[in-house]
Amino acid sequence: MRIILITLILTVNLSHPLFAKIASVIGNPISHEIYFEVNKDTKNYPASLTKIMTLYILFDELRLKNININDRIYFSKYATYQQPSKLGIKEKDFITVDELIDSLIIKSANDAAVAIAEKISGTEKKFVIKMNNYAKELHLENTNFANPHGLPNRANLSTAYDIFKLSSRIIIDFPEHLHRFKKTNVKIKGKNYTTHNTLLKKYDHYIGLKTGYTRKSGFQISLLSINADNYLLGIYFGGNSAKERNNKINFLMNKYKNKEASKIEETKKLTVKNEKKSTTNYTVQTSSFKKISKSKMHIILLKNKIKILRSFEHQIKKNGRYFISYINVDDHRTAKNLCNEIKLNKLDCLIKTS
Repeated sequence: MRIILITLILTVNLSHPLFAKIASVIGNPISHEIYFEVNKDTKNYPASLTKIMTLYILFDELRLKNININDRIYFSKYATYQQPSKLGIKEKDFITVDELIDSLIIKSANDAAVAIAEKISGTEKKFVIKMNNYAKELHLENTNFANPHGLPNRANLSTAYDIFKLSSRIIIDFPEHLHRFKKTNVKIKGKNYTTHNTLLKKYDHYIGLKTGYTRKSGFQISLLSINADNYLLGIYFGGNSAKERNNKINFLMNKYKNKEASKIEETKKLTVKNEKKSTTNYTVQTSSFKKISKSKMHIILLKNKIKILRSFEHQIKKNGRYFISYINVDDHRTAKNLCNEIKLNKLDCLIKTS
């Protein structure tokens, strides 16, 4: 009865003209398979989900070593003038990049968003140009950014599907930072801040990429669920309250999490006969990265893209400065078939005799 009621509420809200801003996408962030969508390409105000792009650029700057995690970020007069939610840091005072990342995710601090924009690009205006250049590179076809924080601006527009794609790229490109989105509180300058995402406190399997709200956008969320190696990403725009948004995204995530899990189990049953128990003779190398987090994420990508690979054991070993992911098999034909499947997906592999 409860499921029927939630479904009915969802259907009514999605069809009612007063809730035309509602949009949602549920799918796999690694394979990009979409399980559910409503108004996925309808342009909406992304509110603080805008900060996902600000974070993506910040993570990229860290990767490129243009900035360091312990660098000081000073607040200009313009940064201190931003509307709440904000830290309230005084002009010429500073926090570290490490603290700033947490302030963007947990506090959703608008002054911090401007401060990092000015640090990276010199001015907010130049940073917005960078944001839109990144949007083009990431194929966010219906997105235009007007600021780094998401405060109301008619030109700051995106879609549920574009936010899905952007959130997916955070997950794939910067897995070493995913743990930050799991945090529920942080202390900065002697003040304690708690996340707006109460789902993180209730359920261990959720990683809260970002929440957002303005009066025109409604309550929004980008939410990641991880169960074993199964990733599920949900985007929801336009809730009337945080509670309503959380109930609807939680309902949808549970519905499609179960569907994905059953599909994977069925695939395993069909492919388990390919497993061999005899002595291993061949190794299929699937990746080589300097960071083990990248190797782990690549294994997840392979399993999501290529169903047959889910029935094989993926291992990681360190070879010099690199972490190597690989699969052991006992005959050349199996190794060749697996490598061909990987190459069909435009990914690299290498067969070695062990």
